Amino acid sequence: MSQIIRDYKSIFVDKEEYPSFIDEYLATSTLKRLQGDTQFCGCDYTKIYNTRAKYTRYNHSDIVAHMTWHFGHDKIETIKAVLHDHKTPCFAHTIDYYFGDYLNQEKSEQYLRDVIVKDNKLKSLLKRDGIEIEEVSNLSDCPILENKTPRLCTDRLDGVLHTGYIWLQTHTLDTIKNIYDSMKLLVNEDGINEIGFIDEEQCINFAKVVSTYAKELQSARNKYVTMYLSELIKLAINNRIITLDDLYTKSESELIRIFSSNFKSWPLFRSATKVLTSANPVDDRFCVHIETKKRNTIPLLQKDGTIDRITNLSSEARDIYQEIDDYKDTGYGFVKSIKTIN
Repeated sequence: MSQIIRDYKSIFVDKEEYPSFIDEYLATSTLKRLQGDTQFCGCDYTKIYNTRAKYTRYNHSDIVAHMTWHFGHDKIETIKAVLHDHKTPCFAHTIDYYFGDYLNQEKSEQYLRDVIVKDNKLKSLLKRDGIEIEEVSNLSDCPILENKTPRLCTDRLDGVLHTGYIWLQTHTLDTIKNIYDSMKLLVNEDGINEIGFIDEEQCINFAKVVSTYAKELQSARNKYVTMYLSELIKLAINNRIITLDDLYTKSESELIRIFSSNFKSWPLFRSATKVLTSANPVDDRFCVHIETKKRNTIPLLQKDGTIDRITNLSSEARDIYQEIDDYKDTGYGFVKSIKTIN
């Protein structure tokens, strides 16, 4: 783990009661597999982006587990958090693009139970802790970890924060720490526990990070990178260079070696530094123009004895979220050096 990620993780670790069982679950083969899967859906492998550090699904699982423990101190919920990305394929949501699932981005997920029964160490830890497999197989009953958009949960919280600090490098570590330290568990409009804010300024600062996160995932740049990789993977599978199962069993580094040996456009993608846009398709270039899932998070704020969505309590926040809603990158994205995927 790099020092950058250690510093980032330190913000979220409970200083008073360290949950050492998280480390035991992270040491299982199911979780260690995620050490080779990056969090940013393949964006680490091109100069189009310049991430601060290699942030993996393993790092994300670790940090989301510590967040979940911090807010709820519930062992079963925390173990669910450790395991929630157990079967993420290489390049993550890029594979949703492969399935044509641009808007929901859920088809790459596989069942947790199917994985647990094959991991003896994981099964023994659950047995030791008196936890049935079924108790950690369903994430829908754990709103602190998983919640419907635009509600906040620990999985979404880390997604927003690491985007600002590690991926896009638009926000400092101090900004992230100040945001996190102003959060607590509140009760939402449906009487359910949900992470929210007790400081309006920090809640608005969080909304600004959300804006950066949401707009980038709608950008021509991000759509191009994700679509290029999904089309490359589709070609590799159709030509029997790899199998769909390889995305769940091999590491990204193994697949990249395969791509390097079989595709002429791969080094061009690796060395590309910019996605250009055009109002119309560029005939002699691989172009991307698609509608994708909009990601957004509108947190709760406790203010003057009232708990409500920040958009109902702050005109500044309303403006930020209106800008997110209005944002649309309508151009056709292309890279000058890539004519076709071959």
